[in-house]
Amino acid sequence: MALRAHRHLSGIPLRSSRGFRASGGDQVAGERTIRVWEWIAAAREGDGPVSVAAVGRAAVRWLGVDGASVTASSDLIAREPLSASDQLSAQLEELQFTTGEGPASGDFRLGSPVLIPDLESMTARWPGFVSAAVAAGARAMFALPLQAGAIRVGVLTLYRARPGPLAPGELADALVLADIALQLILDAAAGITGPPGDRLLAGLSDGRAEVYQATGMMSVQLGVSLEDAFVRLRAHAFASGAPLGDVADDVVTRLLRFEPDPEP
Repeated sequence: MALRAHRHLSGIPLRSSRGFRASGGDQVAGERTIRVWEWIAAAREGDGPVSVAAVGRAAVRWLGVDGASVTASSDLIAREPLSASDQLSAQLEELQFTTGEGPASGDFRLGSPVLIPDLESMTARWPGFVSAAVAAGARAMFALPLQAGAIRVGVLTLYRARPGPLAPGELADALVLADIALQLILDAAAGITGPPGDRLLAGLSDGRAEVYQATGMMSVQLGVSLEDAFVRLRAHAFASGAPLGDVADDVVTRLLRFEPDPEP
């Protein structure tokens, strides 16, 4: 987890980056963190509090990426988008949620950044996701974990419309942004930051809540675990070419029912 520091910028607490704590590099790490906080402060809208949306806007402005999104997650099923800098960023998150593929999906369980400078090179590994993502306009993607110890809180996902890696300095800054996004989410969940009544993590969006409701119904219908039911729901959406939310709505409204596989 990020460590709190004692310095402040425009009322915003500064925290050190988890990625830059090597002995002898504290001053450099502190300077980088201060600079990144300045970016985020400049990316705020009006006089409102700093948010994960400002983190995404700062990433787009200073990291040479075309879009950024922040998603909260608690396990392989539960994923809730918190912000997206543009329509394609939101679309990429939805594609990963639907297909179960992509840099912020299954491989992300390892808790390390997943850096894909050429998305098309991953076609064999993520055939469903890559074809749709490239067609939509993404050519490189970078997923950075928002992780507190062993607890995965979410992911900061960046994309570019052209192939190419993040430069070392850009990656270092991206890790600081991810660390700050993690702390903003944890602070919001604890009620430390945010305006009165802010419900950043208080509940799921209607669309995602319906997906999880449908997964539960399918688990009962099929007599399988929630994880297996979610795989079946994703597979049906992918095969039919329908958005995952639409298929979930059909399940919840009982227009679509799944039957257990016949005994061999």
